[in-house]
Amino acid sequence: MQDYTALKDVIGICRSTEQGFRGAANAVKTPALRQLFEEFSEQRGRFASELLQAGRKLGLYLDDPAGVGGVLHSVWMEMKAALSDHSEHQILDDTSRTEENTLKTYRQALQMSLNEEVRTVLERQAGEIEATDTRIRALCEATAAESGEERTRRAY
Repeated sequence: MQDYTALKDVIGICRSTEQGFRGAANAVKTPALRQLFEEFSEQRGRFASELLQAGRKLGLYLDDPAGVGGVLHSVWMEMKAALSDHSEHQILDDTSRTEENTLKTYRQALQMSLNEEVRTVLERQAGEIEATDTRIRALCEATAAESGEERTRRAY
């Protein structure tokens, strides 16, 4: 039962971040940053599909959520960028916060009693998400220095 709960939660956050990164890609102007966000969006789609498949191997049939929260967040980012001076730094900061939440969901799942195959997949994906978060934080700090904006301080 914990496999089901863990997979359901992580698949949901993957679909949400898939949509969130898509919205971030649409909200930025820099082509390289747009491409990076599109790659992260595709990565999360692959993660969700991989987890759905792992669940099926265990005989678990999970719903594939649409990532409604991510869709709403992505629309919000696009609107903020279009209607205000929502900078690329602010978008990076928003995505960094989202990654922290994603990692929290993965860590909670990994604390559960899981099938070893599911655990291995989650650990690998969590490692890739940590690398993504590190990359986003570095970009956020670089854009803060360039724009003179302060980065939102958070404990890591």
